[in-house]
Amino acid sequence: MWSLTGRCPQFQNDVRSWIEHVEVDWKVGAERLRVAFDAVDGVATGQVIRIMEVDSDARFTVLGQFDGADFEGVMGSLMMTRLRLENIPVWTDTAARVHAWPAYSSSFVVRANQLDPIVGNEQTIGLRMMQMFIGTDWAPVQAAAMTARRGMDTARDAAKDKAQAAGEAVEASRRAAEKQVQDLRTKIGKLPAETPDMQLVLDAATRASDLARAAHKLEAKLIAQTSLAGTARQQLKAVKARLHTSYEDALAARFFHHMRPSVCPRCAAQVTPERQAAEPDKHECSVCTSELNLKALQSDVIVAASVPDEFVAGLVARTSVRDGEDPDAEEGPLDEVEAAQAAVATAEAAVAELTAEIAALTTERDEAAARVEVGSERLSAASEHRALELDLARAEGALAALTRSSDPATVDPVDPVHLAVVEAAEQVLKKWVKNEQDPMLVQISADIERLTQSFGADNLSGFSLSGAANMTLRENGVKQTYSGLTAGEKLRVKIATAIALIQHGYVEGIGRHPGFLVLDSPSAEEMPEEDLATMVRALRDVAGEAEMQIFVATRNAAPLVDLLPQANRVVAEGNAYVW
Repeated sequence: MWSLTGRCPQFQNDVRSWIEHVEVDWKVGAERLRVAFDAVDGVATGQVIRIMEVDSDARFTVLGQFDGADFEGVMGSLMMTRLRLENIPVWTDTAARVHAWPAYSSSFVVRANQLDPIVGNEQTIGLRMMQMFIGTDWAPVQAAAMTARRGMDTARDAAKDKAQAAGEAVEASRRAAEKQVQDLRTKIGKLPAETPDMQLVLDAATRASDLARAAHKLEAKLIAQTSLAGTARQQLKAVKARLHTSYEDALAARFFHHMRPSVCPRCAAQVTPERQAAEPDKHECSVCTSELNLKALQSDVIVAASVPDEFVAGLVARTSVRDGEDPDAEEGPLDEVEAAQAAVATAEAAVAELTAEIAALTTERDEAAARVEVGSERLSAASEHRALELDLARAEGALAALTRSSDPATVDPVDPVHLAVVEAAEQVLKKWVKNEQDPMLVQISADIERLTQSFGADNLSGFSLSGAANMTLRENGVKQTYSGLTAGEKLRVKIATAIALIQHGYVEGIGRHPGFLVLDSPSAEEMPEEDLATMVRALRDVAGEAEMQIFVATRNAAPLVDLLPQANRVVAEGNAYVW
């Protein structure tokens, strides 16, 4: 089957590794084909050769070569044309699909573990394969018409679904627009209704700015005035300190300059009265003998002539006390101190006045700023109000447009004339196929019943193979369907159906079945040996009548050994191998 279909069977992994080379000769009509390939773990590489006998010489022509996946395609292209098989168009869920050689070749095998459907091994094309095998006229055209009609129906359904989806999208957009309008109206309702006076807000902002600048200027003046007051206080302090020092200097000058020392304060030498008396005449100090300043001496101030004049003048001024005046008595009001105190008082009064002005301006500025803040909040709310109103207007416009618009109309992608022609053609072809097929199916059903009973299932009767490739029958007189049978009964009925289809095509000369059948393990479904022998006998007779070639693979070889000539069997006895 691998060499015929080009598709590697589902071998066990170890069995697949055993197969290294395959070579099979096929006779298709008068043509002999040889399929030869090397296999590596299920991957085939080889060629198909046509063998012709010319004057007792064999001539070889390569018809196709393959390497792996293209093996199936090569066999399909060669076998479909030689067996006069047509592609089978069918419509799947979403698209048209064409079945070819793999579908046909699968129907050549009846496996005990793959009994559905009743014709072939692919449920979707069982009907088409049955029609092809019994040679029903117009069946391929009907399949093409049905596929075309289903394609048009699918296109219409897709267009309808698209329009429905578009309508649902419009409805969803309409609901979203309604919700947006409601949300915007709710937001607008929560905002303050009144609109602030813009001029008042601007005036308040200007006033707050002016007050801030004025306060800043006053703060600068306050800093300067505070500094001036500090300077005045320092000056007052300095004047008082200077006045105190002058007073002490005057007292010291009076005390020391009227002293008449009797000894030198350094060397303790005696200062004689003669020297003291000589001071006015000799103009020398009686202690250190320095030359005296005569002008200061006239004022009764003893000072060396080397002392600077300005210092001398100060001493004279501080020590010029009138006779009989108390040196400790305070003099009259001191103008310098009073002037410094007046300056301090004036500066502090200016500081206090500036501080009060700044406090008043600050309070007024804060009030103006508060009015500006309130106005700004209202302006912001008003701006938001306007923005929301614009959004609301747009949302209401969108809602109005969606409300006025109707649901999207379905655009028919199918030409109604084409659809009408296809539908009419399908109905006509269906009638023609039925009228031609029903009589054939009656005969085929009778053959299936005869063969099934000959295979040992004599409890089954009343077979009826319908035009839809469904089987009804009676089991012990009770209505039954093919799907309700046991696996052993299904095996017998499926084999009988395949043989009946081949026989009918052969007798009528119109069938497309190549007359090749492989039965894989027919005794696996608990088939007794006598039933298997009956089946093999019936198959042998059928093969003789219809020129069929039937392969039966089974471990229960006894019936085959008894019924088949040695040339028609390959049996491994004991520990021997089939190949």
